[in-house]
Parts: sequence; structure tokens; C-alpha cells
Amino acid sequence: MLAQFVVDSHFRSQPKGANMDDKAFSESQEETRASAGLAADSKILSQDLLRKYLTYAKLNIFPRFHEKDMAKLTKVYADLRKESSRGQGVPIAVRHIESMIRMSEAHARMHLRQHVTEEDVDMAIRVLLESFISTQKFGVQKALRKSFRQYITFKKDYHGLLLALLRELVNNALRFEEILSGSARRLSYVDVKVADLQAKAEEYEISNLEAFFSSTEFKAFYELDEQRQVIRHHLADNDKPQV
Repeated sequence: MLAQFVVDSHFRSQPKGANMDDKAFSESQEETRASAGLAADSKILSQDLLRKYLTYAKLNIFPRFHEKDMAKLTKVYADLRKESSRGQGVPIAVRHIESMIRMSEAHARMHLRQHVTEEDVDMAIRVLLESFISTQKFGVQKALRKSFRQYITFKKDYHGLLLALLRELVNNALRFEEILSGSARRLSYVDVKVADLQAKAEEYEISNLEAFFSSTEFKAFYELDEQRQVIRHHLADNDKPQV
């Protein structure tokens, strides 16, 4: 949500974005809130309270590591150094383990914890791995993702990715209807097969969609027909292609 707010604010401050009307800006915010699973009346943290929270954390919270957590970081670093050297990819450096340490401490501080927990360490490892692996050649990326899958999938929220994949399938269905009948404006809804979404999801090693179908993000825009195994998206006028 913070990222969306910053991007929208930046866009509005530019000459090309100065004409972005309030309605469009409001709709953008509502879509962000819906994607985050927030109700319309949910409370948003005020900037003043956020400023106080950050100040308190900086002045009073200084997380310390347990030996076992530091040992875990060291092991991941050693394993990653060994694996990355095999595929002639970008080598890992000491600065990477230093980054994991700082991210672990930052994550603990964000939760006002005086000790770094395993959750903090696992989150730091996941962020570092995703960043580091993305810099490698495709073949090296695939091998590294397989070797470090247990860390990469830690507390990862795939709902945003699945929403994007589902939106792509809906758009493909609309384009197909346009080619077939010349226009898709007469449609009031689009159905997408669950099997099609499952196939797309498996490309990203996502095998279980039950949590996604039960999520607020999914229910805000789609309906699941379990008997027919289809996902229905009701179309608003602005969803339909222009003729």
C-alpha cells in the first residue's frame, strides 16, 4: 500500500500526471485496498503515528542475534557460495551475508523485538535469495531456486501473482471473443477454467489454489463455480474492449 501511495503521489506531481482526476486516483486507491484485503472502513495508520513508531524503534530497539540464528545465516551463505560457483554465475560476496544480518535486525526492529527470531532470519534469507538469484543466468536461476526452495517460499504471498495470472486469462478470453464475433461489448461476464489457472500457477510452482479462492482478494473480483470448475468475472463497462 505504501508503494502504491508513493507511486501515485509521484505521478500526480509530474506535469504529465497533473491532469489525473480525483476519481481515477480514488479508484486506484480502492483497487489497492481491495488487493490488500482491507475493508472500506479499515483504519489506515496516520503519518504522525507512523513517524512516532519509527522514532521509538530507532531509539529503543536494538535486536541481538542468538547463536543458532547466526549459524543458520552462515550455513545459507556457505551453501549459496558453493551452489553459485558451479553454474558460472555472479559470485556471492561477504556483503551478502552482511545484508542478511542487517535485514534480520531491521525486521525484528519493525516488530519491536529486542532479539532476532527465526522468522526475522528466514525473511531476510528469502529477500536476499530472490534478489541474488534474479541476477543470475536463466539456467543458474533454475538450479538455485530448486536448491533453496524451502527458503524462497517462506511466508510468501502468492495471491498478487495469482490475481495477475487470472487477469491475463480474462483478457485473453475477451480478445478471443473479439476475434470470434467481432466485439466483446455484449458480454456481461467472462468464465475462465480453473484448470487453465492451475496450469499457469504450476509454472511458478504453485500447486494449491484453495487459499487463494478463499481470499478477500479473489472474492472482491471473481466467483468460483466449484461444480463446473470455472471462475467467473463480471464485466463493468470499462473492462470491455472499445470498438
